[in-house]
Amino acid sequence: MAIKRVFQANSSWRISAFYFLHFFGVGVTLPFLNIYYHSVGITALQLGWLNAAARISTSLVPPVAGVLADRIHRSREVLFFCVSLSALVGLTLWWSRGFWAFLVLISIYSAARGAIGPIAENISLRQLEKSGGQYGRLRWWGSLGFIVAALGVGKIIEMFSMDLMFPILFISAMALLPVVAQFPSNWENSRPLLKKDLENLFRTRPLLHFYGSATLMAVSAGPFGLYFSIYLRELGMSAQLIGLAWTIGVVSEIFFLWFGGEIQKRIGLNGMIMAGIFATALRWECTILTTQWVALIAIQALHGITFGVYHAAAVQFVDRWSAATTKNTGQALYVAATFGIGSTAGVLLAGCFFSSLGFVRLMHVGAVLALLSGGWFAVSANFFPDENAGNGQELSKA
Repeated sequence: MAIKRVFQANSSWRISAFYFLHFFGVGVTLPFLNIYYHSVGITALQLGWLNAAARISTSLVPPVAGVLADRIHRSREVLFFCVSLSALVGLTLWWSRGFWAFLVLISIYSAARGAIGPIAENISLRQLEKSGGQYGRLRWWGSLGFIVAALGVGKIIEMFSMDLMFPILFISAMALLPVVAQFPSNWENSRPLLKKDLENLFRTRPLLHFYGSATLMAVSAGPFGLYFSIYLRELGMSAQLIGLAWTIGVVSEIFFLWFGGEIQKRIGLNGMIMAGIFATALRWECTILTTQWVALIAIQALHGITFGVYHAAAVQFVDRWSAATTKNTGQALYVAATFGIGSTAGVLLAGCFFSSLGFVRLMHVGAVLALLSGGWFAVSANFFPDENAGNGQELSKA
């Protein structure tokens, strides 16, 4: 009981632990899962469908979970169920073989994992409202978890077997359960989600423009997300070096998350979002300028801007423009638009056109789409104020 009281008293610590363990799981799968599929005979087209199925479920389930959490006031219980389900399915993947088994299991796994993030982001922001602090300095623990997983799993699968990623995934999810169990079930002064609140959310023009721009940016990342690890493997890089390539990106992400408050003070949320989008276009082009492994790894440092700066601003932007009763839903729609709809379209298009265009041309297309996304947001941003510019605030009241 004494341990429980200490744990409950230190909310920042438990949120940091959540981010570390949750993104440890991402670091297990993101760099290596497509390589694993490739190693067991999955074709390029099937690879596209597996990635698309994961993203389709991510676009459909998180909004439902977000609405449920807002309506029944049981954020913790929804999180606990999703983490438990992801742990069981992750372990089941260890024993599965064949395209259809992978398709079903990765869809369920992605649905569960996709629903976790938006609700946890809302809990994190509400905690910061109570205790103060900067979002980036909590979120960087997730980046650290990703790094530990990417480097550690890369070493393990290089020494032993590729499919050992799945029991590691199970263990990390099980470790996450006691952390989630200590989250508050709901925050004070909340009320049931009303139909009118949801309708107002869908009429909020800054959010709609942002969701559209974010979706297009996610489409642009399709070729990179689907083939980058395979591309590095074909260039002769080991699993450990591939893990290092992803790790360099996340190390730079930590830097920008840590100084996110200072960056926001200078250019505001809108400026951070635009910087992240245009840096994405630059990153896609730079990735295909060289085949030298040192340069390819170094280029991934742009991830600090394309994700670290962009995501920190995006989460707060959505929070600012969402009403008090629809904040879980607003974050879930952001996940659905990006990791769901946009990523689904991106990987499907990449899978369909890979044989005819190849990785390099697809990355050119991705850069163009990122520029269009940046243009969309830059034009629309002229019509709504950036209240966070120049004041250094990392949280806003919707």
